[in-house]
Amino acid sequence: MNSKRSINELGIFTIYSLLYIFIVAIFSVAIMHFPMPILGARNFTEDVWYVVFIKIIFLLFIPLFIYSKLGHKISYIFKMKLNWKTCTVLAGCYFFGILLNSSYLAEINRVIANGGIMTWIKFTVGLLLPLVQAAVPEEIFYRYILQTRLEKVFGSIFGIFLSSLLFASFHFPSRYLLASGVEGSAGDIYSILTGTILPVFVIGIILGCLWRKFRNIWILIALHYGIDTLPSIASLLQIDK
Repeated sequence: MNSKRSINELGIFTIYSLLYIFIVAIFSVAIMHFPMPILGARNFTEDVWYVVFIKIIFLLFIPLFIYSKLGHKISYIFKMKLNWKTCTVLAGCYFFGILLNSSYLAEINRVIANGGIMTWIKFTVGLLLPLVQAAVPEEIFYRYILQTRLEKVFGSIFGIFLSSLLFASFHFPSRYLLASGVEGSAGDIYSILTGTILPVFVIGIILGCLWRKFRNIWILIALHYGIDTLPSIASLLQIDK
């Protein structure tokens, strides 16, 4: 990719990333007034507005549409040679992410042990949701698309920093309007900054460094998926944070 094309594409995707923050705010208001929790999920991140519109449509489908219109092949994003070593690394990344939120495990096990078929349905949905509404769209847009172009134009350090800042920033509107618990309290800027924005920024830096080093989107997706899996399951099972 030549420098002029990199700059043009960076401009397009940076503008979209800023616009996306306002899109998140608009749909967060929709969640406030017209909530549609999936299977009675406790957390707003498992609401239809959030999953379908904020994440799948506006963070996955539309950016990929723009990406393809700029002359890129979407299939290249997902290219990977599968072998035992790759599978082992991906499994390791996933389970490491799981361990970061292992405090949920005891309560999830208790609910499942005393639940019926509906509990298992909620468990399955909670298991799958963070892959399709968090790990895949966020890593493709903020690392594969945005950070790559930031690095080409400004260098690795600034590319990782700015992509992580934008990654953390899109979390602010929804948490400011809707958050409770460990992510902060709605309306309390300080608690949102310390409970969500700072931790997400740090995770973004780590994921950005991994992208810079390995250029393997599946490693990032596996780790991100692992981090979000247990909170998602807990939300579907109506377990408090």
